[in-house]
Amino acid sequence: MISMRCICETLTRGVLLVWLAFVATATCETYCQANEFQRSASFNQSWMQFDGQNLTVSTGTVTRQWHLSRRGLQTVSLRLGAQEYAPTRTHGATACDWDFGPLGECKLVSLSADLDDDERFTSDHLRVVAEFEYPEGGLRLRYAIWAYPGAPGLRTQCRLKALAAYDGAGATFDPQVVETISVQHPKLRRRAFGLMQGIKANMDARILREAEVPDGSAAVDWANGVALRADDHGVILIKESNKHTHLHKNADVATGEFLFDHESASVTGAGLLPQDVTADRFRNCWATWTVLFSGDESNAELALKRFDRVRFPVHPTHDVYIMANTWGTEDGRAPCLHAAREENVLEELESVADLGIDVLQIDDGWQTPQWTTAASAREVQHGAGAAKQFGDYPVYPHGWANVRRRADELGVKLGLWAAWTAPSAALIENYDRGDFKYFKLDFANLTTKDKFDSLTNKARTLVRYSNHTARVNWDVTEFATRMGYFSGREYGNVYLANRKTQTVRDPVRYVPYKVLNDAWNLSKYVNLNKFQVTVQNVDRLYPPESTDAGEHPHHYAVGIALMSSPIFFQETRHYSPTARSQVRELLSIYKQHRQAIYRGYVFPIGDEPDNQSWTGFQNHDPSSGSGYLTIFRERLNREESSDFNLEFVRNTNLRITNLVTAEPSTHWIGPRGELELKVAEAPGFLFLRYDALPRSTVSNHADPNRR
Repeated sequence: MISMRCICETLTRGVLLVWLAFVATATCETYCQANEFQRSASFNQSWMQFDGQNLTVSTGTVTRQWHLSRRGLQTVSLRLGAQEYAPTRTHGATACDWDFGPLGECKLVSLSADLDDDERFTSDHLRVVAEFEYPEGGLRLRYAIWAYPGAPGLRTQCRLKALAAYDGAGATFDPQVVETISVQHPKLRRRAFGLMQGIKANMDARILREAEVPDGSAAVDWANGVALRADDHGVILIKESNKHTHLHKNADVATGEFLFDHESASVTGAGLLPQDVTADRFRNCWATWTVLFSGDESNAELALKRFDRVRFPVHPTHDVYIMANTWGTEDGRAPCLHAAREENVLEELESVADLGIDVLQIDDGWQTPQWTTAASAREVQHGAGAAKQFGDYPVYPHGWANVRRRADELGVKLGLWAAWTAPSAALIENYDRGDFKYFKLDFANLTTKDKFDSLTNKARTLVRYSNHTARVNWDVTEFATRMGYFSGREYGNVYLANRKTQTVRDPVRYVPYKVLNDAWNLSKYVNLNKFQVTVQNVDRLYPPESTDAGEHPHHYAVGIALMSSPIFFQETRHYSPTARSQVRELLSIYKQHRQAIYRGYVFPIGDEPDNQSWTGFQNHDPSSGSGYLTIFRERLNREESSDFNLEFVRNTNLRITNLVTAEPSTHWIGPRGELELKVAEAPGFLFLRYDALPRSTVSNHADPNRR
């Protein structure tokens, strides 16, 4: 039977959804109940089929088949086009892709498929849900498969609910396996990768950790994902959770690990403890991405980023912006709180509007303990130090009225900081009164699944209330269990770390090459434009010898962030007239191209930033063959030119335009993507666009590097 929701969505979106149901008969195995099961469904390229014993789901690009066993579903085939990735395994009666301990045999009680977008928090997809009952274990399990049309992978997720006989106190979920695939191949290579939270706590740490996993049985409990490569194809498994490299398998919310043997790779970590499962609702386990690729490492990274973007889509109106934040200029808490007052914010609004910055986010210092606007400093939550240092200064004696009115006049959007404990009602009230679009929810410490779910529900409630015009910026500046890198991005972007030029604290100091290094490494496995990278004022240093930021031009400091979601973590009114002119000019150029930049995918090129390299980013749009380059000759580099190997561009002519000087040139790109670039002085920066030209175009080597 077709639901009214599906009818409405089919008519309004102009999609085809085929829905055919049937009653299972004797063709189903004896442990499959005689209930209604969906035989087939399709949405655009995605489709599913069930024959009573085998379930097949496809995105039109990736196809996966499961066999129905007495324990659940077991993957028997995984294909990218015609390429077989998981050879058929023996149909063991007890085999299953998940394992929550000794639950006994199961019954398939329902199977359905429908068009879904997770309440507009992800892209349209075909959602297939198989529901099982484990009478002996006292559990009901839902296995959900999201098939995005044309995507190079599938998202799967287990959900658990207690039956009447369930005893959580005596239950165990070991080994907490939530997904398994076959990986039999004689030349298999396995690489684990993970991203670190708390980089502000250790300036010398590398945000990306990678390690080859040895042959044979192995376990990796620090990784966000693993890439399994055999010859010219492979599979990437991603744990969609708040995992980071300091959050190991048994920490807090059962973040799990990756397990390997000679025949399979498994993803563990339910995110739930047995006592978390109740009879009143299904509880989510961590989801898994299974992404397939063909080709070299760059093709693997592109496949992962393509899937990342359909899972966490970018809305051009609400997700493409440049932000400034009031907290990042001063060092002490009292001056930072003082910066959030109305007088300063009104001045900052004039400044950011002049520079071309889209959003001004008001950080800590505006609020009472009840999360309403403070009239004076004595009312500010934890603001005694600010009141003592600056007197009982006015904060927001008229509420948000003056700031909101001036922001509207200037065309600047507003953002607001709050602690993660702020009630939903308070966030909504401030949204209504101040028209805030970007909420930074800070200090999270998600040590239980209830806390994690509560915070995501808070974000979901706020965004839904705003009709999806508001966004949440997650903070991963600490080691604490926060939202992480592969969870929560359907609600907004991730803020990486405090980076300041006026500070005596080494861990939060702004050092250009370290900020560049974080972004460069981050861009390998995620879409960088969902992460906020800091821009600082390199003229304002204290103490001046603490960083080499002052030896870098302003366009270099801004350029570091252009492939991310840029955040000016500073009071921008302190820029000098000369600096303002430089920043304004570059932002104006960037904004002419940023919609195209957001359509592309960002990759690190050159050498890893270390203050003496040639390095940078390539932004490539596979649909057009065009893209952008931000190139950096670091301060201690002694070479005026360097060869870069571009990704996805081979044996072709490119027209390369220096976007700062508007000068074009034509270059032949060889079989390895070779392109020579020049910068006369170090540190130096290039902002380039490239477009493919017909092969017959005569190559000339006019210099794209001149500024």
